[in-house]
Amino acid sequence: MKLKKDTLEKLTNFMLGVAWAIVFIGAISAFTYFTNVNFIAAILSAFLGTIPGLMMVLCLEYLMLKSEKLKEMKKQTAILEEIIDKIKAN
Repeated sequence: MKLKKDTLEKLTNFMLGVAWAIVFIGAISAFTYFTNVNFIAAILSAFLGTIPGLMMVLCLEYLMLKSEKLKEMKKQTAILEEIIDKIKAN
């Protein structure tokens, strides 16, 4: 586990937690609201209630993946530049 995180990673992780909370609140509230109508309708509405939160989770995970990819590409670029400098020195 890394101890040093930048502000974007902290914010993204916080928002990811908020998104999962929205998923659970949406599912539970929709299910309890439609339980009186029909059990099948309650299950369907619970699924539909999770969709906004799941889309938010998907977007945040994509953002985190791209951020990690950018950091890794910067590391690889620095290593390749060192290799090129060593080759030119010889």
